[in-house]
Amino acid sequence: MQFEKNLVLLRKKKGLSQDDLAYLIGVSRQTIYTWEAGLNYPNILMLKSLAQALEVSTDELLNGFKVNKLPKSFKDLKLTYVGKHAEEVFYKELPNWFIKLEKGEEVSWALYDLIKGEYRRDYSYHINVYGEAQIHELEGVEIEVKEYNPDLSFNRKYKQVVSVKDNGVAWIGEVTYKDNKKIVKTYKDQDFLDDWGFDKQLIYQKMKYNNAEDYILEYNGIKQNVIKISYYDPDGSDHLTHAYFEVFLNKDLESLVWRRYTEKHTKKELTGETIIVNGIEYDLDYYCITSRL
Repeated sequence: MQFEKNLVLLRKKKGLSQDDLAYLIGVSRQTIYTWEAGLNYPNILMLKSLAQALEVSTDELLNGFKVNKLPKSFKDLKLTYVGKHAEEVFYKELPNWFIKLEKGEEVSWALYDLIKGEYRRDYSYHINVYGEAQIHELEGVEIEVKEYNPDLSFNRKYKQVVSVKDNGVAWIGEVTYKDNKKIVKTYKDQDFLDDWGFDKQLIYQKMKYNNAEDYILEYNGIKQNVIKISYYDPDGSDHLTHAYFEVFLNKDLESLVWRRYTEKHTKKELTGETIIVNGIEYDLDYYCITSRL
């Protein structure tokens, strides 16, 4: 059963010992041990107490937190080109983070690297949108990012503030923690723009695409119609193209699959899966799959 594994992961994620958790919900440490060993299971009232103490839902406790539901690997995902998409696409998600910028939205996704013929999960992310925020004179939306290691152990947490205007989006602030110290950076700090700016500047990335294409996505024996949008990410003051991205959306224009390609002359060959776009050769870097797939 998944419950006992989830209980161990979520308890450790909170930094609690078996004794600590036992004290919080009013049982013995031996009881916690038997639950985690799969020798016994809590009743419904105790399950609710556990979820409350661990600050998760009972569904997450029983079935795994959302990043745990992402596949460990895949090799059967297939994308087949159909034709040009007839309409302009208004992509309402934060580019490369796959989440709509509306309070209460959440999504999980993972990076997948090609290893011995299959794509294997690397780092995973669980993202929540908290609501409105302001950085200097710019209005924005605050999102929380939780990062997990390949073994799904918790790695770190940080927050981003994102501004949306004129149908574009830009990162404008970040809150991180180091040695119990809060560190705040904004778009007025160049080192922030080096990491989060578009071309290392405060440039609003477009959200409307008129070059969309229709595809058929096949995964786990299921076929569905999807829409592909694509864009470039210049990395440096010379405005040369260094990365090319493809995002495959469902009918609700939510991200399912994402692929990053890198110009071959800027980086050594990564997978050997190459494409040519506008006369430039790119090598596939890695995939992302979201929890919607």
